[in-house]
Amino acid sequence: MKREPKKKTHIIEAAESLFQKFGIKKVTVEEICREASASKMTFYKYFPNKIELVKYMWQQKVDDSMAKLDELEQKNTPFTDKVKLILKMKEESTTNMGNQYIRDYLNLMPELQEFYNQAFAKGMQRFMIIIKHAQEKGEVRRSMRPEFFFAVVNMMMELAKNDQLAAIYDNYTDFALEINNFLYYGLMPAPEEENLSACLSVPKIGTQADQ
Repeated sequence: MKREPKKKTHIIEAAESLFQKFGIKKVTVEEICREASASKMTFYKYFPNKIELVKYMWQQKVDDSMAKLDELEQKNTPFTDKVKLILKMKEESTTNMGNQYIRDYLNLMPELQEFYNQAFAKGMQRFMIIIKHAQEKGEVRRSMRPEFFFAVVNMMMELAKNDQLAAIYDNYTDFALEINNFLYYGLMPAPEEENLSACLSVPKIGTQADQ
């Protein structure tokens, strides 16, 4: 694997740290450069603007997630273990996100929407293959159409933006846990529910004071 230049890595790490604290919209290129101890000239050497930096960072995460799922697929890992990995990756990607970063992610800037849609569609196409393989092995209902599952995923993502519904829960962590458990397990108890709860913690927003 090609190693990134140190300055580029510093810029990415600085941006990630600032986004976690203040969200995407409020952070400027100048602040990222100051945090990374890099000049604006160095920043623009690697990224045309802040939006392209965000796309690059998110693409890295998508590629890493797909690589982990592919590895499990090659090892013929049971579908239930793949679901646990998906939930764990979700936890890892959100656990350090501050309130504003979560809000910015749920309510994307127009400049990021097309990129997100394309990345999401590509990820869903890959996951559709995983579901079909699971159906062939009898791990997922054969009568369920993968296209229906992804339509539900889209609806669940819209549901996550519902502040009125989120207010029913003590915190956003419980709300996110409800959405994910219902998506994969419906009304039935989730297997090893206590372990799944532990790996699904996400930052609390809505009913908690902003960080």
